[in-house]
This record gives sequence, C-alpha cells and structure tokens, in this order.
Amino acid sequence: MSPDLTPGRLDEIQALVRQLAGTIPDGDLVPLLASCRTALTDLLADRDALVTANAETAEELALWTGALR
Repeated sequence: MSPDLTPGRLDEIQALVRQLAGTIPDGDLVPLLASCRTALTDLLADRDALVTANAETAEELALWTGALR
C-alpha cells in the first residue's frame, strides 16, 4: 500500500472511528481490532512519509534561498 492515504482510505478510517464510538458486539471485536491495527499502520506510514517530504522540502528551500550551501 502507498504511504499516502487516499480520500477513500481516509473515509474508511473515519468510519472505523465512528464504529469504535458505538456499541460493539463481542463477536465483532477480532475483525474490528484487525481493522484498527491496519488503520494505525496506514496512518503511521502516512505520517512518516509526510515527515520525510517536509524535511526534503525544507532542505530544497534552504538550498534555493542560499541558506544552506
């Protein structure tokens, strides 16, 4: 999976959060927890990609402005 969350994947994760706020029957806990784990993995990967992209952009900007030589 790409580290960038698509709008559809973001909608799925937001729906998962709404589901967690409701009452969950005991039999649904295992698949729900698996979905939560996958969502957290996606969110952390997206966060890591954003941090990397931010650092690269900051370095490029510093080189462009001459602040970093």
